[in-house]
Amino acid sequence: MLARLILLVFFAPAAVLADGVHFSGLYVPQGLTCEDGARISEEYGDLRAGYVIYDNEGRKSDDGDCDYTQVQPLRGTALQIVDLACSYDGSSYEYRQVLTPLSENRMMALSSLDDGTSIYQIYTYCAWVPESN
Repeated sequence: MLARLILLVFFAPAAVLADGVHFSGLYVPQGLTCEDGARISEEYGDLRAGYVIYDNEGRKSDDGDCDYTQVQPLRGTALQIVDLACSYDGSSYEYRQVLTPLSENRMMALSSLDDGTSIYQIYTYCAWVPESN
């Protein structure tokens, strides 16, 4: 069943950009606490150093900045399919993620890789994304 869902999601036809990702916020990867994220961000003077950020424009972290090219809900579920155009260290790349809520303020991001495989990461929600000044 999971394999069928993965195939459906990663090979779904393109859709128009929706209003935004439902999972906007500051997150830390599994193994870190929100306090760890705050400490790391303060140490480096960059919010992206300690958190993975999903906002209305895209995904930002210490491993790259990504703009949404498409955001689409998977009908009848709490899942969102997010297509991203990213840049890191002068390189550009694109990939697709499936975002799904989990219990205890967590979410799972399932990412497709160029070789046809997928990886997942569990994130813990820490806070709303601060407004830009």
